[in-house]
Amino acid sequence: MMMEQHENVFGTKKPLIGCLHMAALPGSYYADPTMTYRDQIRRLKEDAKILMGEGFDACVFANEGDRPYLSQVGPETVASYVRIAAEVAADLTIPYGCGVLIDPIATLAVAKAIDAKFVRTYVTGTYNGLFGWQTFNPGEIFRYQKQIGAENVRVYTYFEPHAGTGMDTRPVENQIDGALLNLPIAGVLMGGPRAGLPPQATALGRVKERFPQTPLILGSGGRVDNIKELLTIADGVIIGTSIKKEGILWNQIDPQRAAAFVKAAREAKS
Repeated sequence: MMMEQHENVFGTKKPLIGCLHMAALPGSYYADPTMTYRDQIRRLKEDAKILMGEGFDACVFANEGDRPYLSQVGPETVASYVRIAAEVAADLTIPYGCGVLIDPIATLAVAKAIDAKFVRTYVTGTYNGLFGWQTFNPGEIFRYQKQIGAENVRVYTYFEPHAGTGMDTRPVENQIDGALLNLPIAGVLMGGPRAGLPPQATALGRVKERFPQTPLILGSGGRVDNIKELLTIADGVIIGTSIKKEGILWNQIDPQRAAAFVKAAREAKS
């Protein structure tokens, strides 16, 4: 059932999901005071046009520019995010999702407001690292999802930290096993130690072998030179850094890089 629902959301078994990265939003350290909301919207619409034109199956809004990350963002971030994403989403012809840093409550609230089909976020675990302590309470998160009427939003979640260490020392497979029994998640995300870096193919393989009927999405690190191997295992990929101009996360999407990635990924899927 999970794999069927996964395919229904994206219209394909192994979706290519391109990131629509906003520039740093007002209130964050790297925000450019000269950049208006119109500038943000124009910039993101240009990226969205490339993703749709090159044949990506879906896209996901993201605000990694608001570094260093917060696990609870302020109302100024939510307001800015919704303003920008809603206007860009009006032009989208492919499914779209969202993620608001590592704040699952804000992520679900935004998803509800912009009619996103899916989210990428954290819903369980305690982590410590570059961005300080982060603790996620799934009972609170999924109750909130129910309270705001966002049950139709599909939740894809990580079980390993972003630039940090998890306090749950069980193997990730054991963590996922417990989550599948108790949490209404749509699938598992696996990434590398930071944005732009992939997990090891062997780690992906162990998870997929243990849970063949659970959607497994590669959350970072996909490139032209490794996507063939990784997509033989994963049930989709979220791609950002490697399709940006000069391969820099904060830049806009490079049409040539995007086209090359789609070509390599399609060959892997065929």
